[in-house]
Amino acid sequence: MPFDDRFIDNSGVRIHYEVDDAPNDAPPLVLMHGMGMSTKDWHNAGYTAALSGEFRLILIDSRGFGQSEKLTEPADYGRAQKVSDVTAVLDDLGVEKAFYWGYSMGASIGWALGMLAPHRFHALVLGSYPVIPLPVPDFDRARWQARAKIMQLGMDVYVAAMEMDAGPLPDADRERLLANDKDAYAAQQLANLDWGAPDEDIVSMTLPTFVYAGTKDGRNHEPAKRCASLAPNASFLSVPDHTHMEAFLAADTMIPHVRKFIAGVQDAL
Repeated sequence: MPFDDRFIDNSGVRIHYEVDDAPNDAPPLVLMHGMGMSTKDWHNAGYTAALSGEFRLILIDSRGFGQSEKLTEPADYGRAQKVSDVTAVLDDLGVEKAFYWGYSMGASIGWALGMLAPHRFHALVLGSYPVIPLPVPDFDRARWQARAKIMQLGMDVYVAAMEMDAGPLPDADRERLLANDKDAYAAQQLANLDWGAPDEDIVSMTLPTFVYAGTKDGRNHEPAKRCASLAPNASFLSVPDHTHMEAFLAADTMIPHVRKFIAGVQDAL
């Protein structure tokens, strides 16, 4: 199905989103991308082709990425602001409640939605990212600050640094990273320093939540599994032998699990 490009003004910030022309009675499903990505990645990985018509798909460019406004202050990327961007899109569409599927940074936003705006969602699907703990671990703090400094020199410098560490990136990954605004991306890295939430907030989340991560996603698998164990209505799926990016690209693997989860939630509504 074709998608309609739209923009909203959320308290002075221009947010881009796409919505398909599925019937209004199709269950609305928000798709939120990971850091350094955009709505294009859901299309490119095959999610929209597989899900369009079955759901009313709503793809959002998170502020700082894609066609949404590029802000350069870390304070503009807080949890409340990111949550309000999603709910503002729902308001623009007249959608009272939706399902939500977020990957990586999109999952981080999803955890925040479950804590700050649970009344707007039937359920959450959260891929490959935990709640950032409090206090923020020293290693993560240093990593985000170092990334921001390198990004501010230019996305080409950041990509070169990544390739020095891990070897050549696939062409598609390199092009995706280079397309980002260096100052907006750096601001998002620094904003992570204030994204932490206590375990008590996870325990208080009551929305049905399906969490998954690849077993080769060393930085996120166990923390995401732990967060799922704390949320009272959450389940967790390990995706065998998948890295962080591989778990996103595995649309054919993940969509059946998500369909089953959403169907179970719908049966209970």
